[in-house]
This record gives sequence, structure tokens and C-alpha cells, in this order.
Amino acid sequence: MSELFGKFVSGFCSHLGDVSVSGASDGPLKGLSFAVKDIIDVEGVVTGVGNPDWFASHGPAPRHATVVQQLLDAGADLAGKTITEEFAYGLIGENYHYGTPVNPRAEGRIPGGSSSGSASVVACEQVDFALGTDTGGSVRVPAAFCGLFGIRPSHGRVSLRGIMPLAPSLDTCGWFAREAALFRWIAPVLMDWSDKPAPTRVLIAEDAFDLVDDDVRDALGPAIARVEALFGAAKPIRPSERAGLAGGFPQWQQAMQVTRGSEAAASHLAWIRATNPEMGPHFRERFEAGGDYGPTDIADAMSKRAMIDGYMAGTLGDDAILLVPAAPAAAPPARAEEALYDQLRTRNELYNCTAPLARLPQVSLPLAETADGPVGLGVIAGHGNDEMLLDLAVAVAG
Repeated sequence: MSELFGKFVSGFCSHLGDVSVSGASDGPLKGLSFAVKDIIDVEGVVTGVGNPDWFASHGPAPRHATVVQQLLDAGADLAGKTITEEFAYGLIGENYHYGTPVNPRAEGRIPGGSSSGSASVVACEQVDFALGTDTGGSVRVPAAFCGLFGIRPSHGRVSLRGIMPLAPSLDTCGWFAREAALFRWIAPVLMDWSDKPAPTRVLIAEDAFDLVDDDVRDALGPAIARVEALFGAAKPIRPSERAGLAGGFPQWQQAMQVTRGSEAAASHLAWIRATNPEMGPHFRERFEAGGDYGPTDIADAMSKRAMIDGYMAGTLGDDAILLVPAAPAAAPPARAEEALYDQLRTRNELYNCTAPLARLPQVSLPLAETADGPVGLGVIAGHGNDEMLLDLAVAVAG
């Protein structure tokens, strides 16, 4: 079915027309431009969420999302809204209705999603930075595929007011940038910044690296060495075997699928059934599958999530970081067979569910390249230690 997603386009939402707002006359971000994913409200503009029927049936947003207002107040200029996969429920970056945003770092390959347009416009140097959202990897994976810095903040650190929910207990609003210094500079505008010490312990998730392509593992070797040179030798651990869940990462994945699926269905399935919108292949099925989970399934997922959360909190504390691959492979070709995309989704979800389930911050650092394109090093810290990761990004980038 993926051949239906054939059109490559600019990452900006051309169907919205000109969407631009000037920032304040002064502020720490004066002179910089940004874009926002089209699930984030901009006053006077319909938030289209990647679906034409949603766009046609909803009115303009009455006010800016909190994050948009914060950036404007800091002097940044809004340059436009960007393409998202429908309802932000995807990892590939293709949109059946509006096309696939360009990945300038890997010609002919997907940008990753669901924040595909935001990653694309930053990688194409059309804006200085862009906002995306990350529920299951929608900032971290596009950042890796497009060679960008990207962050999924700790759950609750960045406001979600004025942002369409997908799975509220997992949703976060993050951002992309090309330069480490700007990547870090954005953070005090969007969150209450509190200086944190550098990490004193470095951990590496061997079981996560077991799941990735050999070329990704090899390419990330020098990046890991750069982190070790600054913060100490990495101690190998295997989180999937230590959190108390028999069955390892597949149990983590199941907790993620039930949590995200049931919450996504609660957010949007009633509207989908009432409206019967045209949707790209497989998107309606994801919401319907989420609606099939019952109370027993949800209670089981909550129990597993609590075990994962507790294990990660105890393992990381306030002084450790955990290294993982930001994505399990370089960007696959666009218009690939759906089976290839499903393999990517599965491998990503097995270990990249860690930060969402435990409400943790994770950055993607653009420190490596394969023959097929960029790959990123993922770094996770304890809840609330976003500042540690942002300062680390600057230090590692040199």
C-alpha cells in the first residue's frame, strides 16, 4: 500500500496557505524562525492534524498553543505549519493526502514521522528550528533519519495546552534543531530551567543495541566513545531482563501498544466513527484496534508500566544517562513495502518505548552516518533531568 504515498513535497502545509506570525520586538530568540507541526494550534488557523476531513469540519484555533505563544514572546518568528502523519499516529512520515516531506540528508528515503514536516523544514534549512510531538518516537526517529538534534522532554515539562492529544499519558512536545547551541537555547523558553550537574554514570542498553542493524551499531561506536571520553566508561546493562517482566522487551512493547492504542481510541475513535473520514491505509485500523482493548488489558498494561517506571527511576536516579540507538536503522526507502515499515515500527517500539512508558527525557544526537544516511545516538536521563541532556548535547557536539 505504501506506493500510494508517492508524492515528495515541502514539509510545510501548502493547503493552509501563508501562516506566519512575527515574534516580539526583543527576546532571546529574536531573529530566529520556527515552524510547528499541524497538531499545534496557531490562532486564526485551522489545526488540520494531517486529515482533510478534520480540517474541513473544524474552525480556526481561538488562540495560540502555549508553546507557540512562549516562542513568539521570546522574539522568534513563526514561519508556517508542517505536515504530520494523520492524527500524529505514525512513524514513517508519509501522508496519504498531502505527500511525503523531503529528507535532504537521505535522498529518496523517508523523513520519519509523525513529525515529518517539522524535521524536513529544519533539515532543509527553511527554518532555524521546529516543534514536533513525540508519543512513541515521533521526534526521536525523524531527528535520527534527518541528521538533527531532537528531544522528547520529560512528560509534563513542556506545556501541551493547545496541542491535539493522541495518547495523553505518553504525549510530549519537543523540538528539532541543526546546531547544539540553539537546541539547548530553546529549552529555557519552553520549560522552567534549573541547572543540573553533568552525569556521573554512563549506562548502555546492550539489549537495545542487539535489535539494530549492524551498520547502525558500527556507526554509533565513535559517538559512544565521545560520550565516554567526557563522562566516563559506559557500563553495559540489559533493562529488558531486569525490570521484573518475564518475556523482556515484547512485554514492554505490549504495555506501550495497549496504553497508546486505548488512549488514542478514547481521544478520536468516536469522531472517526461518527464522521467516517477518508483516511490513509491502516490509520483507521489503528484506532479501531485501540478501541478493542478492555479494562483487563488496560489494567495489565498499567501494572507493567509501573514496573518499568520503577526500574528506570531506580536505575538512572539523578546522576546517570542511558545510551540507546535513537532509531533501529537508517531511513528506509520511500514507497517501500509495508512489511519493511512494519519491521521498523516493531524494532523501534521494542526499546524506544522506554522513555514514554517511564515519562523520561530522551535526546537524539546526530553523531553518525551510514551508507544509507544519518543515524542518531539516543540518550535517556531520569525524569526532570532534561537540562542534563541538553547540556550534554552541547558538550558532545564540541
